[in-house]
Amino acid sequence: MEILSAGEKIKRTRIYKGLTLKDICEDKISVSKMSCIENNKVDPEDWILEIIVDKLGLDMEYLKHGVREQIEANIEKFNSMTPLISLEDVLYNVDYAEKYHYYDLSCKLFQILFEYYLNHGMSAELSTTIPRYYNSCQKSKDEILHINYYMYIAKYLYTNGECSQAGSYISTVRKKLIELDKKDSVEYIKATYNQVVIYIMCNNIIKAKKVSEDLKEILSFNKNEYVNAEIYKVLAIIEIYLGGDEVKYYEEQALKRYDNLLDKKARAYYDLAKAMFENGIKDEALDYVERALSEYPRSDKEQLCEFLIDGVKSLIEYGYYDLVLNYIEEVLDLSIELELVPIMEKAYYYKAMIFERKKNYIMAETYMMLSLDALMKYGTKSEIYKRYMKIGTMYHDMGNVNDSIKYFSLAFKMDKSFY
Repeated sequence: MEILSAGEKIKRTRIYKGLTLKDICEDKISVSKMSCIENNKVDPEDWILEIIVDKLGLDMEYLKHGVREQIEANIEKFNSMTPLISLEDVLYNVDYAEKYHYYDLSCKLFQILFEYYLNHGMSAELSTTIPRYYNSCQKSKDEILHINYYMYIAKYLYTNGECSQAGSYISTVRKKLIELDKKDSVEYIKATYNQVVIYIMCNNIIKAKKVSEDLKEILSFNKNEYVNAEIYKVLAIIEIYLGGDEVKYYEEQALKRYDNLLDKKARAYYDLAKAMFENGIKDEALDYVERALSEYPRSDKEQLCEFLIDGVKSLIEYGYYDLVLNYIEEVLDLSIELELVPIMEKAYYYKAMIFERKKNYIMAETYMMLSLDALMKYGTKSEIYKRYMKIGTMYHDMGNVNDSIKYFSLAFKMDKSFY
């Protein structure tokens, strides 16, 4: 995914053909000007490009396809291929966008990076990305790009459990959009929806209910059926928490709007199920989880793995061990096939947890060691420390004192290395 300016394209082709600057300039272009063009100090005029096309046998459209156009095309590709993007390619494009002062484009690239890092728990990468992202937003002079930055920061804070700060950021975003008379904008709809979701996930249902009145107002003018489906889903979740009598109505309105977006519909079943579990509606919740896991499309295998592992975690939390095993096997088969080590590690770990809770310590030990081997390939020191502690506790429960001491000692040594 190499990005080349017109000057770089000319220079590469000239050198490849064994020509000097004087060879292609003759008496028509000054050598000093051509040198400046090749080194990106000035942009070539069309009449110069016509001479170059004739001399080097290049295509005019190829030469005029500039750096900005190449980055814009790459952004479209990245947006269409997530989560299978190459981080190396995105970062390469960021460097070029910053080099050429295309700060609006670097902001859009940072959004892609931010989303990826958040979804994959890459906190260290996020901490180094945030200052660069903010700097690009400041230099872009585009208020909407700046607003999007604050929405991503809110999401980051929420992911780290800083709910009040996340809610404060989103509230500021919404106020700013109202000041700009942007209540019908995508950004306002997204900010309002995200604020409600943050309040729900932080167990502040009263605030969620209050802001949800603005979501209902959005339903009156928004034409995007998928967005409306997501809004109705959130309204249903709030009703579940409050024991309201409009749960079924909102559910039906949501589910019928997903239409052929089967992955989104499955996610909706899953989100509704989690709310039901938390409010003691276990039978219906279990039915929704099973429906979500079975109906999720099997075409995108990596996305499927991510979704199944989330479902597995929830089912384990609520004690449905036997039901979980079939889904774990599917996750393991897919993660091994796709070489997704983090997903594979989680599957092994959850399988170990199930056998441990069933007091089958031999199988628990086997899968715990497999999970540790996988974790050692990518895990942070903190994650490995916690795993050592978990294994030490498991061996203690088994009555295996020597191995228990061994893993507690490994955890202690790693704990000391943090400082």
